[in-house]
Amino acid sequence: MTNPAIAANGLRKSYGDKVVLDGVDLAVPEGTVFALLGPNGAGKTTAVKILSTLVTADAGRAAVAGHDLDHDAHRVRAAIGVTGQFSAV
Repeated sequence: MTNPAIAANGLRKSYGDKVVLDGVDLAVPEGTVFALLGPNGAGKTTAVKILSTLVTADAGRAAVAGHDLDHDAHRVRAAIGVTGQFSAV
């Protein structure tokens, strides 16, 4: 994959002693439609919050639109649009 829209390796996130993401790897090619599905409590919302720079990961690396989440968060936010399921668009 030459230019992934999303690339994540080893994402981890905990809240206190509750681990909500444990080593998530993700690769989404540019120009694709991607669905993140899973049961309640699987970490979907946390993963999206990390990838949209709303929350920082405890471990791992990720890039969105070629921009590193840790070093280019402002560029990530400029490249994406995120809305919740119940938001009026």
